[in-house]
Amino acid sequence: MSLSHLSHLSSAPNKSSLAGLLNRTVMYLPTIHPSPYPPAPVSSIMTSFDLNANAQESLYLAMRKFCSLVLSQHTSACDTSSYIRELLSASAKDLDPKLVELLVAVVPNLCQTWRAASLKNSPSPPKLTTIDWRVSLPRSQTDSSVSTGATLMLNLGVEEGDGEGRKLQLEMDKAGVDTLLDGLGKIKDQLNKAL
Repeated sequence: MSLSHLSHLSSAPNKSSLAGLLNRTVMYLPTIHPSPYPPAPVSSIMTSFDLNANAQESLYLAMRKFCSLVLSQHTSACDTSSYIRELLSASAKDLDPKLVELLVAVVPNLCQTWRAASLKNSPSPPKLTTIDWRVSLPRSQTDSSVSTGATLMLNLGVEEGDGEGRKLQLEMDKAGVDTLLDGLGKIKDQLNKAL
């Protein structure tokens, strides 16, 4: 999808309509639509743009691509302005310079909100909160003085991204413990090299 379809944004009635349309588009970025046609909240704003259905679809797809590209840049507002200029000059050469300047003025301010919402809605990995273990030495049923092999009972407390905790229980024999310790040793070595 070409960014040249952003030219339809020049029919936006005002700056706030443009900002509202971009905000709604970003809101739907993580979703996959069975049809690329704009979702109802985006389409309702586009009705004030006086565009036919094909132009609305083309504009929506171009806005999704544009917003995704801008959001993928982890830069300051000043750098975002430069990036937008470069992106539009390379991908949408036929855009009205006034529209380019309007996008350069509006989008960097919106980016802070978009990034904050993106971070808020992204899943966070579980965190280890507690660890407890015990070694179990089972005895043979026929001769209580003979051990049949030690096992490690490992209890892990894990906190999910939503703050809810849960317990994980693992039972390992000596070979499993050796594998775990070997893996943790490799992780430790890699972290030491990285730091």
